Amino acid sequence: MWFELVPAPRADETDDDAGFQRDAKAMADAIGLSSRPGWLDWWRHDDGCRLVAAGERRWVEVSDRYGQKAGELVARAANASIRACGRPDVLDRPRVWAHAFVPISASLARTARDGEPSLERPRLDAGEDTVIVVNVRRLGWVESGRLSDWLGDEYNMQADTSKLRGEGLGACRVMAGGADPRTAMDQAKRAANALNLGLVPGLSAHVSRPGLGFLLCMLLLTVVSVPAVMLPSMTAGWLMAVPLLMLAMTAGATVRWRLRRDPVNDLSQRPRHYWWRARRRWARAADLKTRMAGDDQNADGPGRKRRVHAYAFQRSTLPLPCGALAALAAPSGRRNASVSALTVMPDQLDGCDGPVLGVDAERRTVRMSVDALYGGVMLMGEPGGGKSNMMHGVAGWMGGRHRTGDVLVDFESKGVDAQPVLKRLIPGLLVIDVNDPATPMIDLLGAGSNVERAGRFADLMQAALGVQQIGPQSRIQLRDATFVALEGLAAADLGARCNACNVPVPSGWVEYAARLLGRNGVMDARMLGRASVFACDTRGVRDAVERLHGGVSDKGTPKIRDGELAGLLRAPMNKMDVLASAGRVFAPGRRVLSWASVIRRSAHAGDVRIMVNLGAAVRAGVDGRHADLPDGARRLIGALLFRGLKDEIVASCAGWQARGRAVRVLVDELTDVLGADGDTGGGNADILAWLREKGRAYGVQLVAGTQNAVQLEGGLLASVTGLMTVGTFVLRADLTAGPSAVAVGSDPATVRGLPLHTVLVRTVGPPPDMAGLPPMILSVPHFDAGAPV
Repeated sequence: MWFELVPAPRADETDDDAGFQRDAKAMADAIGLSSRPGWLDWWRHDDGCRLVAAGERRWVEVSDRYGQKAGELVARAANASIRACGRPDVLDRPRVWAHAFVPISASLARTARDGEPSLERPRLDAGEDTVIVVNVRRLGWVESGRLSDWLGDEYNMQADTSKLRGEGLGACRVMAGGADPRTAMDQAKRAANALNLGLVPGLSAHVSRPGLGFLLCMLLLTVVSVPAVMLPSMTAGWLMAVPLLMLAMTAGATVRWRLRRDPVNDLSQRPRHYWWRARRRWARAADLKTRMAGDDQNADGPGRKRRVHAYAFQRSTLPLPCGALAALAAPSGRRNASVSALTVMPDQLDGCDGPVLGVDAERRTVRMSVDALYGGVMLMGEPGGGKSNMMHGVAGWMGGRHRTGDVLVDFESKGVDAQPVLKRLIPGLLVIDVNDPATPMIDLLGAGSNVERAGRFADLMQAALGVQQIGPQSRIQLRDATFVALEGLAAADLGARCNACNVPVPSGWVEYAARLLGRNGVMDARMLGRASVFACDTRGVRDAVERLHGGVSDKGTPKIRDGELAGLLRAPMNKMDVLASAGRVFAPGRRVLSWASVIRRSAHAGDVRIMVNLGAAVRAGVDGRHADLPDGARRLIGALLFRGLKDEIVASCAGWQARGRAVRVLVDELTDVLGADGDTGGGNADILAWLREKGRAYGVQLVAGTQNAVQLEGGLLASVTGLMTVGTFVLRADLTAGPSAVAVGSDPATVRGLPLHTVLVRTVGPPPDMAGLPPMILSVPHFDAGAPV
């Protein structure tokens, strides 16, 4: 079973040496390196694994006997995840293969003893167009005994102090493939020396020629047996058959070599066993030193040690500790100190046709499931990281699939930059620029009588900002002030009454309501209220003004003193003052639309695609400046528009998903529509929870983004983490990286290490299961520059 090891979205600083060694031991147990070979295991060859390294990519092959669980434990030890695959194509790329071997003169150095675990993590760095293969098997029982004798003689002490005698030790064969023999041999030597086994002066390599050694051996034996034919008088008759037998075996060796001479066949060669008697060599002076660097007491005399054990394995077979194997399996991209590496697309997303999430490590385009859009999408990231670019890609995908019956609304905070991109991606886009009176504006009052419109606006303010900012009394005051403003503007003699009361005539309902609430002072509010009562002369207006400013005593004096009235009206006046300061938004004569009319139009038209620009005006004024709103005004208007859209969806879009209709809502900056004022989270925070729990039935597909992840606390954080797709771009500050990492299911170090235009995202698979998938790190195409959506 072949698996590709994919770098896991987790940072190196989270590694633990003890945990690394523990996972490496578990990996060795899983692939049979720690078990004792049985009598019938010699012919199965199902223990161990095969590791392939090419560039930054890693593959591992394990036996079907151990299955996927073994692959998962290998990946866990390598701090990676696995993806089932076939035989890697890179194995067919090299033309020449070479393998490493131990020279006769090699001996052990001190580095073969146990040291710091963090220093015992070798790595494979394959060069250009080269492939490294490491075949691993468990130790044989003959090798195990010889290994102890060899290590004991090398150190002149107990062999258990060496890492080459630890649990989970395996035997490996290191091979490298390249375009020419020199490259292959150099890479094989580099890979074998990188194992840090302590063999000095180092390892060597030669080109692999499968089957040639056996053929040369048989030719030599055949030549040696020729005298038996040439000198028959000196040889017994029955020995005349030996040359014939040698010739037959040489012919068989020739056929075998012809079949196996392709160097790629060497890849299936397991580490060889050494069946001859144990190697021994002449003892040198260095072999007669004690552990404390003194001379052995038997260094001289007839009982001195003359021969010691030499290398215990076949020379192309190397010992391999389990920790070293785990380190070799770690994908190179995983080792970058501060840059999070790309991952590979899960198989569940193969064939999905939703918006583009990014490009994976194999340069494959990764798309999310279309059905996952109904579960909501949340994107986070600092300015310039790529969040808005990805949202434009999603908007372009939605625009390309827009049809009659659908509604698309995009709230943009940087309309100057976003409008050219969105108009290219979404033909026929209607722009509502809140700072440009030449474009239409969404009506905050709606249709109906003035009583209904005033009540709707007051309810909208309270719902958008929350009861902490707009309490019950403030809501009533907003309703009454708006009602009086609407009635007064419709009165024929309002101007004359205002002149009689010596107050300016209001230019619009927002300014009118703000002044009734004391924007220009309590005296102006009282006089404007009196003028309204005289101009309208209705019981409703009279009662509303009395609720606002209080009644008049029998002596003609106000029942509520000016200072007390100013305190009573302060809360609603502050909000209306913010709206009144945005004169361009509510300019007289500006064309207005309602959310209700927008949704009604979608039933018979396919052009309901709207961009609402909350930022600076796209069109510059005569002075070359782009009109903009203060942050408070922008967030208040954004909250009112967002709440109004949600309320109209609830009223008009029930059952849309079942009928195949969709309401696609995009919010470039979530803080611009939440209604938060710095002290409270805003009333619109509950919209995310509503969308998660009920929005699907209304056909809502929400895509939201934010640069300020600190706001994701409490209930809002729970709502965001409950969305089906959550992604984050780079956030370098610890304060913001933490909440984003929690929302995605990763760690802050990975979020801090993301390159620009790279997203860490989690999503779900397609129906019917729609199972959650592990986080992925993907490179996002540059949609703003014309990348296809």
